[in-house]
Amino acid sequence: MAEAAHPYQPPEDIWEVNVALDPGEPLDGEKDPRWVDTTHARGEYNLDAFLRQLGVDGDVLKSPPRSGYYLFCGHRGCGKSTELRRIRNQLHRHGAYYVVFADVAEELDVSNLRYPDVLLHLAGTLLRQLQADAVHVAPEHLRRLQDWFVERVERHDKTRDFAIEAKAGMEAQLGLPFMAKLFARVSDTFKYNSTYKAELRLVLRNHFSDFAEAFNDLIGAGEDALSRAAPSDGSPYQRILFVVDGTDRLQGEDAKALFLSDVYQLQQVRGLFVYCAPVHLTYEAALGQNFGDVFRLPMIKVANRDGSPNEAGVAAMRAILVRRAASTLFDEGVADKLVRFSGGHPRDLLRLLQYTFKHSRRTADRFELDAAEKAIQELAMDFLRILDAEDYPLLREVDETMQPLAPGPRTRALLYNLAVLEYNNLFWRSHPVIRTLHAYADPGTER
Repeated sequence: MAEAAHPYQPPEDIWEVNVALDPGEPLDGEKDPRWVDTTHARGEYNLDAFLRQLGVDGDVLKSPPRSGYYLFCGHRGCGKSTELRRIRNQLHRHGAYYVVFADVAEELDVSNLRYPDVLLHLAGTLLRQLQADAVHVAPEHLRRLQDWFVERVERHDKTRDFAIEAKAGMEAQLGLPFMAKLFARVSDTFKYNSTYKAELRLVLRNHFSDFAEAFNDLIGAGEDALSRAAPSDGSPYQRILFVVDGTDRLQGEDAKALFLSDVYQLQQVRGLFVYCAPVHLTYEAALGQNFGDVFRLPMIKVANRDGSPNEAGVAAMRAILVRRAASTLFDEGVADKLVRFSGGHPRDLLRLLQYTFKHSRRTADRFELDAAEKAIQELAMDFLRILDAEDYPLLREVDETMQPLAPGPRTRALLYNLAVLEYNNLFWRSHPVIRTLHAYADPGTER
């Protein structure tokens, strides 16, 4: 008889805590023992409202849209990646969706990302997943995509060498395994090779309609094959759903290009797509017109509008903390202080824990109050280095009114840099550590 798995226990040594701590690591939803349900802690937030846009009612996929393009927005580090993985885990099953998940921050070069990179990578990700799941797609259904590669990439002067290199060592020249490997090398090029990257982008832009139709054929063929591959005791997958994480890392003009100026190209691929987007883009007027739904993931609310603690938010943040470090490792008041100065931002809570370890005494075996206070000062200094003098009046205005600022470059920068945090019902506050800075308290000291 197999032994039962040991229940998860957080590290009970501060050195082990530090080694295991990665503030930027997304969790695989409920599958990860460190995961905490933060639904009620975010206020009026309900994932069901988003799932209904995808035709999901409870555990049942009732009526999937024929096509749709949805945005999942929120601050960097607020938990979007974890929530998107929850969506994948919940919806990827027979009788519901066949979810194709891509994290472009890991799989592509997010510091230099354009729509050709994303769409070519998604086509390759679908090919590889179908192959890995042994889904039979007849070679003739892949012909259009292969013809596009041959005619537009292999026969183009500046990408011919790339095509030769990409196909090197491949015996078969048709079929799913061949195409999956070929497009995997395309993705590698977008991540590592700047020379071919530029040329491949140009090829796709100049012949985009051909590629879009080939991608559409691939999606249709994939859905047909999946419908025939249903298990004997269950229902088939109903539709393919693409969930794209990491695109929220895009800054400034890159973000506007992908989600605003290039949105027509994204939508020429007829399918169901969920893209992760930075929160500041939700204040662009055209965004709601371009996407079927723009869904915000609000920050965890650790304080109410009057400044009093929000019990649900505080409890959720403490739970996040003690899943990473045993509660016995915190001196009295330390956990509460870290939670309060995190502002309800999960990633910053873990950054504060890292900084607390860094500032601990050499012989310390616990997280002490003095080290926590130094951690808060360090995080505040991180903001001091990126804020301009003109930001502080805006931050004070936010804290006086708790209302959104007028859209503009400075507002977008404050949202992107996490200097301003958005809670449910458009309740805004400055990050708590910023309010400890002299530059915030005394206008005369601004830079």
